[in-house]
Amino acid sequence: MMTETRTVTTNGTAYSYLFTRKRVKNFNLRVKEDGTVLVSAPVSASLARVDAFVLANAAFIDRARKKLRERQAAAPAPLTLVTGDVLPIWGVLHTVVLLTGKKREAKRENGQLLLTVKDPASMAERHRCFTDFLDREAKETLTARTAALTPLFAPKPSSPPLLTFRTMKSKWGVCRPREHRVTLNRNLVYLPPALADYVICHELAHFHHADHSAAFWQKLAAVLPEYR
Repeated sequence: MMTETRTVTTNGTAYSYLFTRKRVKNFNLRVKEDGTVLVSAPVSASLARVDAFVLANAAFIDRARKKLRERQAAAPAPLTLVTGDVLPIWGVLHTVVLLTGKKREAKRENGQLLLTVKDPASMAERHRCFTDFLDREAKETLTARTAALTPLFAPKPSSPPLLTFRTMKSKWGVCRPREHRVTLNRNLVYLPPALADYVICHELAHFHHADHSAAFWQKLAAVLPEYR
């Protein structure tokens, strides 16, 4: 498959897009996180039809790019993890204290998050230390909470599901009943415990109903009446 860059103009506004021919039946258009427009079309489609398709979706492209700009403007600043930074751990604000030591270590103590690294000037080392902390907190706390909440959904699952943890941009959790597995976003560590419990219960309810039907919400409400 070959990709080419094309540009069309309407009402004085130019729209550049990356076009790819594929063995598909329909035209498709997607706006990436950086605002780039991707378009695919059947092999037999003429360039005039492709251009017309993009022009017909100009308003959609504008809306998508506006949402992206708004989301980027509202996004928190990247963590620097230097002394004085403040961030929530299980919903409680902690002040970062950066320490120097031979062994990389992170722990909570009296409202502080103590990060010990060999080279405090290294952002990469600070982030490795903090990521290790997030992994440990997620595995220890969320595994315990999942084990405590699973019996509320008996008979399914019959035992706590296998848990995996990763950072996800758009989801807090994913349930795969056939694999007896739940994936949880490690960023749950930032949230108050009640919200983390909700995510766990939400995923456990999917062992009864795979979709978000009325029956699913009824099951969740039976276990967690205040889920809303």
